[in-house]
Amino acid sequence: MKKIKKVLLSSLLVLLLIFSMFATWIYSQVDSALPVLTGKTTIMGLSSNATVDRDIQGIPTIKAESRFDLAVATGFIHAQERFFQMDLLRRNAAGELASLFGAMAIDYDKSIRLHRFRDRAITILNQLPKEQLALIKAYTVGVNEGLRALKAKPFEYLLLQQEPVGWREEDSILTVLSMYLDLQYKDGARERALGLIQSTFDPGIYAFLNPKGSIWDAAIDNSQYSPAPLPEVSWFAQQANLPSPSTSLNTNTDYSSEEFPGSNNWAVSGEISSTGSAIVANDMHLGIRVPNTWFRASFEYPNTKAQAIKVTGLTLPGTPLMVTGSNGNIAWGFTNSYGDWNDVIILETNDDNSQYLTPDGYKHFTYHKQMIAVKGQPSAEITIKETIWGPVIGSNEKKQLLAFRWVAHDIQAVNLYAQQLENATNVDEAFIIASKSGIPAQNMMVGDKSGDIGWTIAGPIPKKSSDFGEVPTSWATEKNHWQGYLTTAQYPKIKQPQQHRLWTANSRVVGGEMLAKIGNGGYALGARSQQIRDNLFAKETFDEKALLAIALDDKAKFLERWQQFILENVLNKKTEQQASLVNDKDWQEINKILAVNDLRATTDSVAYRFVRNFRINLRDAVFDELNKQLIQLDKGFKFHTIRHQIETPLWQLINEQPKHFLNGKHKTWQGYFQAALAKTYQEMTINQPLSAATWGQQNTTDIRHPITNGVPLLSSWLNMPATALPGDSYMPLVQGKAFGASERMVVSPGHEESGILHMPTSQAGHPLSPYYGLGHKDWEQGKPSAFLPGETKYSLTLLSY
Repeated sequence: MKKIKKVLLSSLLVLLLIFSMFATWIYSQVDSALPVLTGKTTIMGLSSNATVDRDIQGIPTIKAESRFDLAVATGFIHAQERFFQMDLLRRNAAGELASLFGAMAIDYDKSIRLHRFRDRAITILNQLPKEQLALIKAYTVGVNEGLRALKAKPFEYLLLQQEPVGWREEDSILTVLSMYLDLQYKDGARERALGLIQSTFDPGIYAFLNPKGSIWDAAIDNSQYSPAPLPEVSWFAQQANLPSPSTSLNTNTDYSSEEFPGSNNWAVSGEISSTGSAIVANDMHLGIRVPNTWFRASFEYPNTKAQAIKVTGLTLPGTPLMVTGSNGNIAWGFTNSYGDWNDVIILETNDDNSQYLTPDGYKHFTYHKQMIAVKGQPSAEITIKETIWGPVIGSNEKKQLLAFRWVAHDIQAVNLYAQQLENATNVDEAFIIASKSGIPAQNMMVGDKSGDIGWTIAGPIPKKSSDFGEVPTSWATEKNHWQGYLTTAQYPKIKQPQQHRLWTANSRVVGGEMLAKIGNGGYALGARSQQIRDNLFAKETFDEKALLAIALDDKAKFLERWQQFILENVLNKKTEQQASLVNDKDWQEINKILAVNDLRATTDSVAYRFVRNFRINLRDAVFDELNKQLIQLDKGFKFHTIRHQIETPLWQLINEQPKHFLNGKHKTWQGYFQAALAKTYQEMTINQPLSAATWGQQNTTDIRHPITNGVPLLSSWLNMPATALPGDSYMPLVQGKAFGASERMVVSPGHEESGILHMPTSQAGHPLSPYYGLGHKDWEQGKPSAFLPGETKYSLTLLSY
């Protein structure tokens, strides 16, 4: 017996020793993947030495003797800090995620391979101007030197049991194309949804569901468009001609459905600023994960005229450019434009679908084989079917094949002209650069040191032959086609408006001829724009903190009318059913909670959560049958793509309460209202009283490192702490569980020392970094934190060979 105990004890000790050795090895590998922060390192690609001075948060000031050396140094730092993030961006655009994550990513990769972005990236790269190509080459050398200088591969590859693949020049193009996938529709989903509605229902219903304008419009040129009137016939009237739904939709409410990738930005001119220069504010709204999309930096180098350039702001790992920021002469920022940057084409084919009609007669389809590498499995092969306009993306409810024309497929989609913003000295120069820039088309807000402010579109704008593109159309004749791209002189722009204020927030920015050039690719409701505009006109002068206060505004202006609607039309409307509920304790509690004077999306507000969720529940109920019928016609129909424009017809319906829009589900509109109220109450009181169901409880952050989706045991180590946050989608302070301002910037060119910059998560991509998570609290709390990097904490010299 003693011998058995000794053997067991010895075995246990051996196992413990093996485990401790393995744990030590794992830790050493993870620790060895930390970036080099101090000392001297010799790297290839530099013509002379460069320095990298980081502050306590890891924000670098990169100094070099030329812009090309700066690109090498930037690539080095990006790779050391964020290589896995860069890898995901290029693989996302190329449809190569399955080689990292296995079979779970195959379907996604197949959907992306339709665009053949790696092939297109190589084509784009080969036609770049000489200097831009040289910049990418320099950056690529820097990235691979940064990866090589790590003592161990980034820890994510250790967990995935993979080896990192070196950076290629076209990968920087793919990084930008990945942003196209984030910011624009990659499959024509919205246009196809509108096309289905138009072809299915009466023209009055289509106009009703696709309003041109609303009371929320807040265009900077004051242009207004009216919504359509209530249709004389409803979609229920046409149900007899439609197939009956064979399956029910998921009844679980998606309360995060209001999230909308985009941004806010606004500017005030020197006439009303405290600095005498313009002040530009910018919040870019994206999904937020660890690490953050952006990487803060400051660049210092002499330009080709031997002028000293210092530019500070945000870079995108994977590219050598400063995306937004200030160079002392101009400050600039972006919001997603939601113009019409792609078109769905209905193909007119011959009998066996082997050819399609063009203005030059019938043509054969072309085919491209694609091999998708899959971790742990044989490669998957797919064939892409293409037309002269773009890939075939499926078919509509009439079984007609559809092709996709997209800016992202053209050589104009990506270039490095935006790098010249680092050298621009005024608004006019910035406008010219914006018109030549190859990025996903954005609303650019720019202000200069002299006090001028301006708005324009940055990125390629297709020139269309006629007014088309709202719904899928045939291009078989010359009527519908793209005529290249707008020239610099043709770009829409507004400079130095009389009101000394400009603003955008993903809704329609302008009307008339300028809107005709931009088109409508699915604008946000103007509620955020309107609230920002009203805040800008509430004061006569502004400093940086006053503009930050606008970014942090959580007042629920959009939902105030919904609050009143519930109080007046649901809780306190005199009906027989209401009379029987007047003494109901739950009813009384809801009434008391909602009767607040200042509705805000604060963490402790029960009223805000209730009103918000009631609206979503009622909206989903009112349009439930419509949604079911359209999905039955086309499984690819996505109600989600038109959810923001639905607010206008929804409000008309519940206030006018037309009987012909009722169906068997509810005999009265009060039935809809009370069902939505009951559903909201029941969901908020699961295992708790209503008084405990705060907005903060629902809006608690879940900001994760992508690795923790597969390795949840690492969540506490890698993810940001869960925190209840104020704010929501239809107000300036846009914040969700893992969505919101990926940065907040307020800066006046020439006065960067008083500027403000917030960024969630942190600079670091490595959990053992001394600045992992630093700065995240400032972002959560809206604390005014410095725009410029602070005092040097870590100094690194990059030596040339």
